[in-house]
Amino acid sequence: MSPLDRFHEAWPRGVAPSLVEHFAGAADHVAPAMTLWSGAERFASMLATAGVAPGDRLSCSHAPGIRWAQALVGCLMRGVVFCPNAPGAPARAEARAHLDALGALSVSKERPQRVAGPAALTFADGVTWSHDTLEGLSGSDLPSPRVGARMCSEAPWWEPAGVATLWLGLTAGVEFHVGLTDEAVHRLGPEVVTCRPGRLSSLLDWVPVAPKGVAVIGGLPTPEDQRAAEQKGWQLASFRLPG
Repeated sequence: MSPLDRFHEAWPRGVAPSLVEHFAGAADHVAPAMTLWSGAERFASMLATAGVAPGDRLSCSHAPGIRWAQALVGCLMRGVVFCPNAPGAPARAEARAHLDALGALSVSKERPQRVAGPAALTFADGVTWSHDTLEGLSGSDLPSPRVGARMCSEAPWWEPAGVATLWLGLTAGVEFHVGLTDEAVHRLGPEVVTCRPGRLSSLLDWVPVAPKGVAVIGGLPTPEDQRAAEQKGWQLASFRLPG
């Protein structure tokens, strides 16, 4: 059974993640596990209809959220290599398809060289992750939050730290919040927050109530991170990214 199959099979057994989008002046959008999965299946089918084949690369410049997560999982289903970009960025030159800032899919008539091997994601700096790399993230030593825990992240989704955080949250079955303003974070009172090394002090204004854990994704906490954690009474954990 593939890592993706194991990921899907876990959901009916109670590890059912949800993704919550927050927009200024608009109601929150909530996608439970089956909505995430069915949306990913639709996206994978759309890729197949458009002629995007396994090994082709899809460049995603869509804003982080429900459709972004569905595109990631849909690419994994189809064997298409997902290439996350900053929102609004142009398509990567090596990509066959592009998901733009509005969520529209375009496919090039040219077929750039496909990625050889079991690649799942490639980042702008050239780092490539496989399905097994993703599975390794889920099985890491990083303490898993409880099922249903409210979780948010400082790490951008188009960087390895952001993708790792999202995948860890989905596989743990958390309630993952994205697009939060500072005021919304204060109201939410998340139980778990993650950040990149050196960014922990920026969370001091985010979270008035100390969560049960703060994960520093991508390396060891800096001395500044340690001081910020002590000041807030946070329990630190760290996770070094692969590649």
